Amino acid sequence: MGVEELTNPLLAGFWNETRLRSDLVPVPRSAEPPDPGMNPIWMRIAEVLGLGYGERSGSVITKGKTLMRARTTPSAGALYPFEVLVAFRGQGDYLLYHYDAAGCSLRRLAALDPAEVAGLLSPGPGAGPDPLSPGTDGAEGLPDALVAVVARPWLAMRKYGRRGYLYTHLDGAHAATNIALAGADAGLTPVVRLRFDRRALSRVFGLDDLCREPQALVTLTAPAPGTPATGGAPAGSAGRPVNPFAVPIWRHEDGPGLEAPDAPEREAWGLVSPVSTYHQPRPLPLRFGTTASVRPGGTGRSGAPVALAGRDAGPGTSGPAGGPTENFGAVVLGRQSAKGFLAKPLDAGALGRTLAAARGRVAVDCADGPPAGLRLLVRHVDGVPPGAYEYDPEGHRLLPVGGDGGTEEAVVAACMNQGVAADCALLLALHAPVRQLLGERGQQGLAELHFHAASTAQRLCLGAAAEDIGITCLGGFDAGRIAELALLEPEEEVIYVLASGVADENAVKWDRAPIAYSHGYGPGQPGT
Repeated sequence: MGVEELTNPLLAGFWNETRLRSDLVPVPRSAEPPDPGMNPIWMRIAEVLGLGYGERSGSVITKGKTLMRARTTPSAGALYPFEVLVAFRGQGDYLLYHYDAAGCSLRRLAALDPAEVAGLLSPGPGAGPDPLSPGTDGAEGLPDALVAVVARPWLAMRKYGRRGYLYTHLDGAHAATNIALAGADAGLTPVVRLRFDRRALSRVFGLDDLCREPQALVTLTAPAPGTPATGGAPAGSAGRPVNPFAVPIWRHEDGPGLEAPDAPEREAWGLVSPVSTYHQPRPLPLRFGTTASVRPGGTGRSGAPVALAGRDAGPGTSGPAGGPTENFGAVVLGRQSAKGFLAKPLDAGALGRTLAAARGRVAVDCADGPPAGLRLLVRHVDGVPPGAYEYDPEGHRLLPVGGDGGTEEAVVAACMNQGVAADCALLLALHAPVRQLLGERGQQGLAELHFHAASTAQRLCLGAAAEDIGITCLGGFDAGRIAELALLEPEEEVIYVLASGVADENAVKWDRAPIAYSHGYGPGQPGT
């Protein structure tokens, strides 16, 4: 018996009790398939995911004042109410993985039949082949990966109520757009599909009865051997940075499926059934092509157009698919949401180059879909008088509409009393004749419209990051007050709002707190 045991038997007993012991039971080595992580195309796609929807440097305050690492795309309340599933093309089957951005891993879920994958991408009778992804009629021409952005509405609805369902469309579209841009930058051919059969994809991907809605499908195709790449060099090669915060752990054995919904989530799923494209599909003919997400501006009413800098340059403007972007990796890793603004004017040249990013085009299966208009409420921009302007992407100019930019009190009230908007240099409002489009296109129109709005917002965020100016997306706003300040026509309704200006690095953005501050709920306000 040692000295310590004689003097402190309780401590000695604790030490003995907590020792780890193992039984001599032989553990058979599992028969693992060949490591698909060695496949260079798979590795390139993993790097695309890291840049498109991975974690980055910095952190954000979330519900309960906890910290989480920031990501390359924004989200209302930092909730990220969606999941990313990736079907990689293997030697025979497709292999389905769950991309866990927070856990930095790719976890295998199941093997998929290539014939069923081909069925998901089939243009259908009379539609003709897909010119953006040649050869999808047969297994030999299938894409190297299908990236499905799958909404989980409950994650947003438990904080924002039924409106949270709209945030799944916006947040997921940010990620889908960024993944497509990252894919183009890595030399792959991305195509965003919104008119696919959501129920069929749910069945093939094993999502039935999980209260999840596939909302966007991005196919990524590598060029055939010997074909010159249309984009940049693969990520990780010289001049193409990888995301050092999103190098995934590959888990190749089939593991547990996605988290099952509980009773409150099932109840929320039922609440969105009247407005969900999953529940109420309205098949629209496929229209393949490249399209801008911002519709051309009309004519100004109160003066001569204002020419903008950056007409021939800007993130996402090169290439028919909206990419690759020069220095995309560095720009996307530097993107962040401004928490507040300083009472300083914004440089007009930087604004012009930021808006140039919105001119980028994306390859889609809904080229005839409804794009959004972009109205600016200018408050403090050097050389640009305060007032409302419509952005014309074709001429890259501002068309004066009128007004005086509004008072600080009016702007903050229109943004649901969010202090982040107090000293912004301008508001950017994405708008459309929503009621008309809903009547014409139903739930599918709602999905496509919100995709285009968020796609534009993501490009604006990248443009702002490249110019080192502050920008933040606002999902909580009084649509009527924004429309009045921006002098929108009666049929035009606001879909999405961004605030921009000189960033205040010391500010706090309260929409990530447990209370929905972005909806006007805060100390001393109704609903708290």
